[in-house]
Amino acid sequence: MSKRSLGRILVAEDNKVLGDVLRFNLERSGFEVTLARSGDAAAKLLSDGTYDLLITDVEMPGMSGVDLCRFVRDELGNSDLPIAICSARGLELDDQALKAKYAVAEIVFKPFSVRDLVALASRLLSPANAPKTQPFPFPIAK
Repeated sequence: MSKRSLGRILVAEDNKVLGDVLRFNLERSGFEVTLARSGDAAAKLLSDGTYDLLITDVEMPGMSGVDLCRFVRDELGNSDLPIAICSARGLELDDQALKAKYAVAEIVFKPFSVRDLVALASRLLSPANAPKTQPFPFPIAK
């Protein structure tokens, strides 16, 4: 008997090692994960399929994570898909503008704990099932 998925997550991350680590840990936690190595590949997957959560890097080959957010909201017209951005850019991002313009649920700055990102995915997809712990210890843009 196969285990039921907690949700379908698209991870857009061009760093092979980080992408593989995220996929492994999210799958191990019960999520169905598709990994795209570029923004363009993620846009194609989003056009062709249905996902419950998008986790995207900001800087990727081709389409950036910000452009991917615009694509989801403006071109696909999908206002319901939760989006989490993972970025090494920290203070270079205008996190308030991204949250307001593209309804980004969370912005997480690298480096971050993979365990905490799994907990974030759980919270975004099923608030009732999210671990009842203190707020995330990794930096989240306010």
